[in-house]
Amino acid sequence: MGLISSAQVAVKRAFSKILYRYPPFALQPERLATYLGGLLQRRHLPGDIGEIGCNLGGTAAIAFRMLRRQGWTHDYICYDTFGGFVDEQFDIDQSLGTPTGHRSMFSANSVELVRKVLRQHGAEGVKLVPGDITKVADAKLSDAYSAILLDIDLSEPTYLALKRFWPRVVEGGIIYVDDCPEGSTWKAKVGYVRFCQEMGLPESYEFGFGVLRR
Repeated sequence: MGLISSAQVAVKRAFSKILYRYPPFALQPERLATYLGGLLQRRHLPGDIGEIGCNLGGTAAIAFRMLRRQGWTHDYICYDTFGGFVDEQFDIDQSLGTPTGHRSMFSANSVELVRKVLRQHGAEGVKLVPGDITKVADAKLSDAYSAILLDIDLSEPTYLALKRFWPRVVEGGIIYVDDCPEGSTWKAKVGYVRFCQEMGLPESYEFGFGVLRR
């Protein structure tokens, strides 16, 4: 993390109660509604929920509190580098046309800041697993997931994360891959399409999500 990003994290932590008075979610409203609705429909399924790429934890805070109010008792787990993109993964997408200026996005973050945001919104029960999702140890993954939100933005980690998590999705479960609308400058859709073609699975799109249903 650079000096500028470190300074930004310090400011965010110091003024989190003001800056994040409301949960700081980044999903488009129609996608947030789709995701939350999908979770409610699957709240009785066995398995945890995984959010891969959680940014500041706003979506997790909203989803976790909603599910707990409905009596859901499984784990909500967020996986993130908590420091922005992995350089070699970004390099691949830059060669595919992703603007260089996007490289530093999400870098002004930390596990401590996300924990503070979650506590502030009554979602301290959300579990955080730091690291590159393509390299996180299998022991840190659940055996079963009822739903997964995959929001990494980049092609290669999206594809590799789908390979790791799809076998762990229970019957009736679902994966939502963000940033898959027509004309998107993000390359998550490249990874989603590659995985679908490799596995012989149908592509399905909802409000900018690429969707996989078990």
